[in-house]
Amino acid sequence: MTEPHLLPNLLPRERQERIYQLLQTRRFASVKDLAEALGVSEMTIRRDLAALGSRGLVERVFGGAQLLEQSGREQGYTQRLYQHQAAKELIARRAKQLVFEGDTVALDASTTAVYLARELKGREITVVTNSLLVAEAVADGNTQLLVLGGLFRPVARSLVGPMTEASLQGLHVDKTFFSAKGVTLRAGFTDSQMAEVAVKRLLIQAAAQKIALVDGSKFGHTALHTVVPLSGVDLLISDSHPPEEVRAELEASGAAWEVAGG
Repeated sequence: MTEPHLLPNLLPRERQERIYQLLQTRRFASVKDLAEALGVSEMTIRRDLAALGSRGLVERVFGGAQLLEQSGREQGYTQRLYQHQAAKELIARRAKQLVFEGDTVALDASTTAVYLARELKGREITVVTNSLLVAEAVADGNTQLLVLGGLFRPVARSLVGPMTEASLQGLHVDKTFFSAKGVTLRAGFTDSQMAEVAVKRLLIQAAAQKIALVDGSKFGHTALHTVVPLSGVDLLISDSHPPEEVRAELEASGAAWEVAGG
């Protein structure tokens, strides 16, 4: 396994994300290969693998580690957080340019929202969210944080249910940023979990500007529940061009779309 640049100065979390990404490409990697790829000691890699193992992401095997598959149940949040990381970071960097000092913004419990929250850390804004990971990422003395109460959903590190939905009644925000598991012309923006969808819908309804953040892997896929039709957003930001029919529908409804970095 080779990596074009040594990265000895990464934070442990960042280094572990790199390890997970490398394992996704090869399924197995030795401790020696990982140490060489990241420019750190084998002892450091062993600690990182132990941390990843404690989160149910990798399994230690003789001489190295392999991905721990999660078949038959909803994919773990941390696994999804590391998928398509470069695309999500690109989208988040573009999205942060739409947030201005004094804004009140809502972020859903998507993994892309976590990347945006990291970009917004320290800004003099108000953030509304039902995601504990978003709250942790954005928490800072300069940022006012409103975490919605409700029933804790461990697999998504989110708060959902009637209490969450009730707390959103009468709430108004400048911008809501949300993501989805699928985007198609027929079904619009879709997601798989009804409890999450209910909160997403209310966050979107509360916003003066509704902004969808979806990486290119979501186009052409349909999940179980429609969050909002294509006409229900003001802007879609992705790392790649949406399909032609999606672009046409967005433009027909007066919505805009952007390719981050394009």
